[in-house]
This record gives sequence, structure tokens and C-alpha cells, in this order.
Amino acid sequence: MTDTGSLMLVRHGESAANALGLFTGVLDVGLTPRGEQGSHDAAARLGASGWRPDLIVSSELVRSWHTADIIAARVGGREVRHWRLNERSYGALTGYRKRDVAERYGQDLFLHWRRSFDGRPDPLPAATVALWRSLAPFDRLPPEAVAATESLADVVDRVRPLWEGELRAELLSGSQVLVVAHGNSLRALCGLVDGLTADELRDLNLPNARPLLYELDPELRPLVRGGRYLDPRVAAEEAAEIAAQGGT
Repeated sequence: MTDTGSLMLVRHGESAANALGLFTGVLDVGLTPRGEQGSHDAAARLGASGWRPDLIVSSELVRSWHTADIIAARVGGREVRHWRLNERSYGALTGYRKRDVAERYGQDLFLHWRRSFDGRPDPLPAATVALWRSLAPFDRLPPEAVAATESLADVVDRVRPLWEGELRAELLSGSQVLVVAHGNSLRALCGLVDGLTADELRDLNLPNARPLLYELDPELRPLVRGGRYLDPRVAAEEAAEIAAQGGT
């Protein structure tokens, strides 16, 4: 009988938009030098742990797959990309500074859009959606890879087929699977793995470039709910900093 594989999650290293405090969403921005260093540090932590991925799944956005490339160069693993792991579409908020949105609309509405399970910002204009769908990397992806707007609930629905399909099959076959993605797509995946409530998802914050390991039973239930970080103290401190800023 094949043992169940394990699942490692890594949020990409700091992006240029993270550094500027923007609602990034589907904007395809690269890593900062700090983000690249964080990705190398994550690769080193994985290397030191002895955990090795058979499969590395990233999103189609450069900040995700660049992080995955850096990690793969250190610890190996077959790399694939999947649009279902792309970051949430923040709709009409995309590209705006979070501080400016909070000041303009008030903290309550800001947090509803940013942190609630079902809050959707106003949609992007149809012309903008059509333009982005014509540009790389979206021009070779299904139209739904660029949504006019999404709630976290929408992202959970988007990620679910990947979790219940390809990821489940790999893990049940005994593969060690590394997923390198984004704050919201990884929150969605955590929600599916852990069976999180809407309130628990609202309060979940995932720091950049901190590997989070889920060891799973034969039913793909986590042996430890919430998994365990390879560097738990630093990860907890950084998650608290994110929460103080309004969350992932």
C-alpha cells in the first residue's frame, strides 16, 4: 500500500506590489530583491529539513512561478503551473494603494472587501477584462482566469477542482507536493484542507516565503490542523504583522 504524500505550501516572496502596499490581484508583477532573497531562504529551509518535493505546482503569475523556480533549483521537483492558483481578482481596487482605499471608503468597507469570505469589490470594467485576457499570460488561459471581481468564497470555488482532482490524486499516490501560490489562493487551499469556517478563513494570515507543512492521513485529513511551519516562531511574528496591517 502506498503511503499518503505530504503537502507543503509556500506563499511567494515579496512582490513589487507587496512592497508598495497595492491591491495586486491579477496584476503580473515580479519579485523584489528582498522577495528573491526570501525565496532563496525558503529553499534553504526546505533543503535543511530533508523534505523533497516530487511535484511543484505554482500559479501562472510570475511572482509565484519565479519563487517556485528558485526553490526547485535548490531541492528539485517537477514544476507545473495552474491558473486556478492565481491570486484573487480585486476588481476595481486592483492597482490602488490599500491605505488610499481605506481612507476613501472607511475601515469597515475596506476590511469587508479585503478580509470577509463573501465580500466582492466593484468589478473591473468589461473593456479592461477583455484587454487583460488578450495579454500574456492570460491569452493562453481560459477566460475565467481573469474574473471581473472575486470574493474569497469565489477563490475557494476556483481552487476546489484542483484540490479534489490533480492534487488529491498526487497525494494519494504518495507524492510529496509543494504548492507555491498567493495569499488568497493559499488561504482558499488551507480552507479546503482544514475545513475552515468563514470566520477562521477571515483570520488566517500567511506570511511570504515561510514553508507550511501538512502531513496527511489516508483520507487527506491533516494530522495537525493548520499544519506546521518549518520556522514557527518567525512565521507567527510575520503573520501577526500582516494581521495588524489588515490581513493578507
